[in-house]
Formats: sequence, structure tokens, C-alpha cells
Amino acid sequence: MSFDWIQNRGGLPAELRAARRDAMYRAELAERAALLRRLNYPRDVARRRIADNVAWDFEIGAGAPPPADVIDSIVAAAYAR
Repeated sequence: MSFDWIQNRGGLPAELRAARRDAMYRAELAERAALLRRLNYPRDVARRRIADNVAWDFEIGAGAPPPADVIDSIVAAAYAR
């Protein structure tokens, strides 16, 4: 008896996986920034808190974290609304 769900069908190409992961992570950072804005955190506190969370997320060596300018632009966009 074979199980179709156990067979590896190749999956997505590495470039597409990386692009999707990057988009997912940027969306998550935008949601965090928007939440902190709605909770009336000052922009600099929100930026530092998100940067600290990103550092914690990536401290186990799960790839390279987004650069500081990306975090700054995401926080700025959330606070510009």
C-alpha cells in the first residue's frame, strides 16, 4: 500500500521559497508595527522593540535578518498612516 501524501513531489524552487518567506516576514513586521502604533507606542520605542524581536527571531541562525533600513521603512510606513 502506498501513501500519496508521503511522496516528495519536489516543491517550489528555492528562489520562489525565498521570495515568499521574505514577503511573509515583511508582512509580519508591518503587522507588529501597526499593532504598536494602535497601542500608542512612540515610533522610536516601536522601532527598537521590533528590532529587538527580529534579533531574537534570528539568533539561532535561521538565515540573515532583514537590514535595519528595512525595519525603519516598515515602521515609518506604519506610523505614517
